[in-house]
Amino acid sequence: MPIGPPGRPREPLHVVAMALALLLAAFAGGALGLIWHKLAGEGKPVETTTANLGG
Repeated sequence: MPIGPPGRPREPLHVVAMALALLLAAFAGGALGLIWHKLAGEGKPVETTTANLGG
């Protein structure tokens, strides 16, 4: 026989905290990606492609 009140205890889900953490991670990842892209592009010539439309 279990000791204590019947049923499962209700623990808070902290949904707002998880949503804020996800938002912060998304913005941080985007910012780091932009910085990485900017730093990786330094010193390389810009490559352009011309579409040949058969003319």
